[in-house]
Amino acid sequence: MNSLATLISQQGLESALNQPLARILEQVQLALDNAQEKPDVIYLTGGSARSPLIKKALTEQLPGIPIAGGDDFGSVTAGLARWAEVVFR
Repeated sequence: MNSLATLISQQGLESALNQPLARILEQVQLALDNAQEKPDVIYLTGGSARSPLIKKALTEQLPGIPIAGGDDFGSVTAGLARWAEVVFR
């Protein structure tokens, strides 16, 4: 085994992600409350968007709203490049 690797169970992963996932769902609810509307679709991007735990939690929080995704890493990079252009002009 690689010295930088460790074994983790599904239950251990879910336990480790419980608090960050709760914070994500709080932010989603805050955005919904501020918008006072429900979205037509949820678009996930970035590495975390690949997490089945996040998709499951959002599906439970927003039943009936489709979840879509795209280029998980490319879209984040493109967004950062656009932001850098704004900040460093």
